[in-house]
Amino acid sequence: MKSNINYLRFGLLHRFCHFLIIISFFGLVLTGMPLAFRGYDWARWLYELLGGYPTAGFIHRICALVTFFAAFIHFIYLFYNVSVQKKKGFFWGPNSLLIQPRDIFDIIGDVKWFLGLGKRPNFDRWIYWEKFEYLSLMWGTLVMAVTGLILWFPVQFTKIIPVSVASIIDLPSIALIIHRYEAILAAGFIFTIHFFHTHLLPEKMPVDESIFTGKITEEEFKHERLNQFNRLEKQQQLENLKVAPSSLFVSFLTRLFAVPVLITGLIVTGLMFSALLVWAL
Repeated sequence: MKSNINYLRFGLLHRFCHFLIIISFFGLVLTGMPLAFRGYDWARWLYELLGGYPTAGFIHRICALVTFFAAFIHFIYLFYNVSVQKKKGFFWGPNSLLIQPRDIFDIIGDVKWFLGLGKRPNFDRWIYWEKFEYLSLMWGTLVMAVTGLILWFPVQFTKIIPVSVASIIDLPSIALIIHRYEAILAAGFIFTIHFFHTHLLPEKMPVDESIFTGKITEEEFKHERLNQFNRLEKQQQLENLKVAPSSLFVSFLTRLFAVPVLITGLIVTGLMFSALLVWAL
């Protein structure tokens, strides 16, 4: 018999930032990808659907500002907890999102389990692929921010570098190439690897609601993060994380928002990869 006990996994701030990233990322992809694939009918149709020039450009920049805002909130959160609250564990330990030696053993154990050579490893609060996704998000946001600002203010950035260098290096053109291919890589990664790891597993379909409601069931907790569950139980902290289950209405609203987003991402991925396959051939 299934337990009706739920635990809090994501706080309100994390869910809010994730919501901002969803909205801004999709806005950036839907207004930016048509420019990268402008030779295809679907790209031109999508660009016109979003207002064409210059409306789509305005939407793109607004979404970029939303992304910057979400990143700003995240770093303020880190600074406040580390420098003001003096909390430990953000840079090392089971609550850290940074890669640690334990993750190497988890990867090896996961491969062995996948090949039928061992049992499934027990994970803690963050699984190694979640850490890779987090770090890639940080790196990708930095790259896209720098190159995006260069493209937004090309004259101002060109003035920063010496004239002798500017005459040889076309900074905006380099920024455009990096921005475009990093965008394709990011969209392809989020709409495939992230979607399948998070939402499209058989036990999660059609969507993992935890990032929207902040809650996971006791069964999910033990199955996905048994080490964290046992650690918190030993530290007598589990009771502090218990919450009431989400209502059917909240679950319905979550799926009403998330499922169309997932479908849109998968469709865009299919269109991008079909275009890239045509290029390769």
